[in-house]
Amino acid sequence: MKSKRIFLFTFMMVMTMVGLCSADVVQDSLDSAKKQGKLVMLEIGSVGCIPCDKMKAVMDKLRTDYKDKLEVIFIDVRYDRENMRRFGVTMIPTQVFLDKTGKEFNRHIGFYALEEIVPMLKKQGM
Repeated sequence: MKSKRIFLFTFMMVMTMVGLCSADVVQDSLDSAKKQGKLVMLEIGSVGCIPCDKMKAVMDKLRTDYKDKLEVIFIDVRYDRENMRRFGVTMIPTQVFLDKTGKEFNRHIGFYALEEIVPMLKKQGM
């Protein structure tokens, strides 16, 4: 029984630390993108969520095609509740787009096709 409690305590501490580290990593990525004058796409979802998993191919394509103009950041809500709350996400997947100053200019809930994202980004001068 004691070893079970120790395991649960250790597990909870690790999960807490993962969440704290994730929030710091996201902020560092946002700061870096802002300094480089890049737009940002936040993909807020979770591994194992079917529409979230389908977004992976879209994110990979955007990362490859627009690497100098767009920062794509995945936030897993299971490990980073702080950023989930920070960006007001209540459903996943949610995509939040930030301009070069860090201000939100677009938000979408659900699967977001590449064919719909690219024209929207081009309107932002990408």
